[in-house]
Amino acid sequence: MEVFQTVSSLQAVLTNLSGSVGFVPTMGSLHQGHLSLIKKALEENTHLTISIFVNPTQFEDPTDFEKYPRSLEKDLSMIATIAPKALVFTPAVSEIYRNKITAGFYSFNGLDKRMEGNSRQGHFQGVAAVVERLFSIVNPDRAYFGEKDYQQLAIIRHIVVQKKLSLAIVSCPIVRDKSGLALSSRNARLSKHHLEQASLLFRSLKQARALYLDKDASTAQHHVNQLFSQAQEWTLDYFCICDEITLREIDNKKTENVRGFIAAQVGEIRLIDNLSFSLI
Repeated sequence: MEVFQTVSSLQAVLTNLSGSVGFVPTMGSLHQGHLSLIKKALEENTHLTISIFVNPTQFEDPTDFEKYPRSLEKDLSMIATIAPKALVFTPAVSEIYRNKITAGFYSFNGLDKRMEGNSRQGHFQGVAAVVERLFSIVNPDRAYFGEKDYQQLAIIRHIVVQKKLSLAIVSCPIVRDKSGLALSSRNARLSKHHLEQASLLFRSLKQARALYLDKDASTAQHHVNQLFSQAQEWTLDYFCICDEITLREIDNKKTENVRGFIAAQVGEIRLIDNLSFSLI
């Protein structure tokens, strides 16, 4: 495993590689969800590049950026265990953004105007900026993203088409713990008490899916609202059933390729999850 801090040192190696390059961009604090992306990339490519970079432009609150968990040595050890030949890119902020830490402006055709876009102003502009920059540095054949951040995944796919980038975006299923909680770096900040309660999100999605398929979207929505009204320590940010491509909320009529999305907060920690509600 080789670790690089600069663009020039990484590209000096990448330039001489033959065969396909898979890329897994991360913000570190790795867990089994990240490792599933790495394993998938290893299966499908000759070479693997992984980035570990906590991106400041996607955090609306600087405090949230500072509190984001960082564990570089542990992350490198985990990568070395399953991908000993990987190229790992761990740049400083100045290496990515040069002299100006700004995200620029992207048009997402409305994909950013709901769900996380309502709660985290400028978040997806920051995501788009760093992803496009990383793609230009690594020039991968395939890049791997988890479905837990499904709205982000949809926006990245949009960017690839919009910018006519020559790579494939590969989505990978959500990895969950035994309670059903979607793995997330933010889970490490949950108290033991709240961690035990956090399966509420996935349980709500499963019950809503059953109600949607058996009845309709409004019945599912009402049920989730009731569940969270009874969960005293939790605040429901949103629950919605949306088209998987446009991310627009569906009406009460059942349709294919839909997904339930949920976000809720307990204490200072905000969690998101999603689940396919498709008929097939």
